[in-house]
Amino acid sequence: MPLLLLLLMSLSQLVCAEIRLVDDNGDELVLAQPAQRIISLAPNITEVLFHIGAGAQIVGADEYSNYPEAAKQIQRVNNHAAANYELILSLKPDLVIAWQSGNGDKIIDPLRKLGFPVFVVETREIDQIPALFHRFGQLSGHEITAQQRIDEFTQRLHSLRNAQVDKAVVRTFYQIWHDPLITLNGQHMVSDVIRLCGGVNVFADGIPLVPYINIESIVAVDPEVIIAGGSEQEQPDWLGRWQQWAGISAVQNQHIYLIPADLMQRHSIRILDGAEMMCDYLDRARATDKAGL
Repeated sequence: MPLLLLLLMSLSQLVCAEIRLVDDNGDELVLAQPAQRIISLAPNITEVLFHIGAGAQIVGADEYSNYPEAAKQIQRVNNHAAANYELILSLKPDLVIAWQSGNGDKIIDPLRKLGFPVFVVETREIDQIPALFHRFGQLSGHEITAQQRIDEFTQRLHSLRNAQVDKAVVRTFYQIWHDPLITLNGQHMVSDVIRLCGGVNVFADGIPLVPYINIESIVAVDPEVIIAGGSEQEQPDWLGRWQQWAGISAVQNQHIYLIPADLMQRHSIRILDGAEMMCDYLDRARATDKAGL
């Protein structure tokens, strides 16, 4: 075979192996080949990487990466406020994946200055999650598994969405903290879950993404359902405080529910588990309304 043809074939293989992707900040990332040593700076990123088969390639993760079980064994490199850059350097990653609203420029910018390839994600809607699977599959070399996970997710989401057609709208308040009272506005994926279930986030117009509010404003919007982060097994002490506000429809009709925060606030496969719980709770409020209670 002529030498020139061999050279052209080799060059073609190199071009095919190269990965070029634009992240959610509009920055292009170029990798010569799929990453083998990945730093995950957020738990939702860790979950998605494991879900598409790339968990073994994660060499460092944030302190809240606790799912699946194997994620707990990964070296911790950051929290919501700071990153251990010396430790990250020592792990020699060939890719760092960051979450813009969770990590912020204060953590992301120094990583870029240190020369690390950084890919930033900012997923705001459930319909964007399959694309997240696809991009992570490309970055990690697990495109086939990622496509399988996309098909599964899309089918499940489609079924859940179809089940909500023509249902009455339910005014919903989502509480992420009690003192002070904190919620999420319409730009957060939690609000997208509420919409999926046929509800409306009563603070969708709030500013900023995570608004601080007061009880008077909640009384004014009169939610029919209150959803708080937590589990039925470990009910927070403050949950009972709602009973002093009997004028709120959700309190009057006892439509105050808990959904584990990890199922609602992480942009990963488990968002559908949280969505199924949300839809069920909104259906309970609709049943009360039909009964005239």
